Amino acid sequence: MFMITRRTIRRALLLVVACCLCAPALAQTVRDEDVKLALIYKISRFVTWPVAAEDADSPFTLCLAERSIFDLAKDRFAGRQIRERDIEVQLLTSASDNLAGQCDILYMSRVKQDRAKDYLERASGKPVLTISDEPEFAESGGMIGLSTRGGKVTIRINVGAYESSDLTVSSQLLELAELVNDNRIVKR
Repeated sequence: MFMITRRTIRRALLLVVACCLCAPALAQTVRDEDVKLALIYKISRFVTWPVAAEDADSPFTLCLAERSIFDLAKDRFAGRQIRERDIEVQLLTSASDNLAGQCDILYMSRVKQDRAKDYLERASGKPVLTISDEPEFAESGGMIGLSTRGGKVTIRINVGAYESSDLTVSSQLLELAELVNDNRIVKR
């Protein structure tokens, strides 16, 4: 069985970031949204959903709260899989959409703060991985915040938010991220 090491994760994430941020020719043709969608895909490989949520017969659903990247996401995830399930990209069309059972990942980009708060409340305690590039997203109760600082993409993970959702985040990913709301007891 193939074992994923911290070095492998770090190299994969650095490769994505390097390809998108360091190479001038690529940086001109690769949009910021491409980088974030690539990170969402990589991050999802280090998250485990409860067994009931990982129904092998159903698609793995990435829900988007904003139309602006819907076509790009459908194109980027076409033919790909997460956890041996085909990826389906859906656009949330209504504030009353039921997130549990409909979404495995909810990505909120360019969403107004009150709308993001509503989505977070509806996803709270459910096995829905919430990700956004909005500032202070992880501090506001979201699970994973993506941000760019000094030309580098940083990942901030709200430990309390993902633990209350019954999701498990790989310790390898946790080591690469900045942790928020981390009340775990660490034994040494």
